[in-house]
Amino acid sequence: MRVNTKSYPHPVLGNGDDLGGFFRVEFKYELGKEEVVLNPAFGLKNAAIEELLKKEKASFVSEVECRGTFFRTSFSTRKQLSRFALPSRFLRERVTVGFYICADQNLPSYRPSDPHSDYEGAEFDIEAGDVLAFGGYCSFIAEKSFDPLRPPVSSFMSIRQGNHHEGPMLVDYESDKIIIILSKDDWKNYLEVRGQKLAEGILHASIVFPTLIDAIHQVRNSSSDYEGMNWFGRVEAILDAKGLRDKEPFEAAQKILENPANRGFRGISALLEITDNQEYE
Repeated sequence: MRVNTKSYPHPVLGNGDDLGGFFRVEFKYELGKEEVVLNPAFGLKNAAIEELLKKEKASFVSEVECRGTFFRTSFSTRKQLSRFALPSRFLRERVTVGFYICADQNLPSYRPSDPHSDYEGAEFDIEAGDVLAFGGYCSFIAEKSFDPLRPPVSSFMSIRQGNHHEGPMLVDYESDKIIIILSKDDWKNYLEVRGQKLAEGILHASIVFPTLIDAIHQVRNSSSDYEGMNWFGRVEAILDAKGLRDKEPFEAAQKILENPANRGFRGISALLEITDNQEYE
């Protein structure tokens, strides 16, 4: 769950230290051929907002947005455990869901509970639809065949030949996939070993691993220029599904690639063993 501090004309729970208490959301989703089901569970601790929900003057709101299809909608409820469904055809690739508590009617002279000292004793005129609490947002990939727990590297990364004849590899983050660009000399060597099981670990350790570390840095940067790219959403979904959001990029990348250094060493050992056997034939 990601939370960015915003500027509101009144104190909002979950926005920095505006108000004491908390608004947390545990979010799960189900991908189906015909529909996508959203299952948010809302946790709240703030006396004034709890009272507004009880008196049906406010609601929990889940705002769904898919840039791939330009689809946007919202669901509201006063239940802490909810289930919303929408047609699968409305969603493609990365979907973002934001969580709020919003006023259902005008609330003149609203006095929030447990405010920061800057707001102590202040009253606010809240209009219907105004945000009272922000629970952050999360995202997922609306593709049934994509499993973030067992993701193929090819789902978010691709290796291609560049125009330079020799030199270091380059990385392009401006496409739907992360593009690793090899020199023409390196590409020729890559083609000779691509697809060979023994070489897979070596390639992951030497090419994919350092690129993935940098990609995770980009995902963890809340002001990243690549947030709208499909690869960004896939890497983000993998980190969330594997519980790696708070891990350092170096450690997270190793877990995603299942210890690439170890597999690389095993691949080298196997190749050396084959070479030794050939020498004695």
